[in-house]
Amino acid sequence: MNTRIKPITSLITLALFTLAALGDANASSERSKRHTSEQIQACISRIARHADYDNASRVVHWIDTAKQRSLVEMEIKIATSVYLSNDNAVTREYMAFCVVGTMGDLIKFRIDAVGSDREMDGK
Repeated sequence: MNTRIKPITSLITLALFTLAALGDANASSERSKRHTSEQIQACISRIARHADYDNASRVVHWIDTAKQRSLVEMEIKIATSVYLSNDNAVTREYMAFCVVGTMGDLIKFRIDAVGSDREMDGK
């Protein structure tokens, strides 16, 4: 009887550890997504300070790349399109490059007007 209890106890213990690990992995994934969205929002708010949104009917931000540079820095490249009318013709385009810290602090920022020779300093 004692020899049957050991395998059952081992399987139950293994199952409990597996469930605990899955729950923790899921929670850390959600924290990571929330943290990343705060960093992206910090970059987009800086774009709004430098881009020309006058008479815009719609502004679309596309995340081109989001790369974790280190434990505390994320590199984000965002393409922004500004539409003046509802005919889906892009009027102005910008490409922004941000390096954002863990708390949403911008470490580096650069925005370029696409299709022109103009480059804006994002300081």
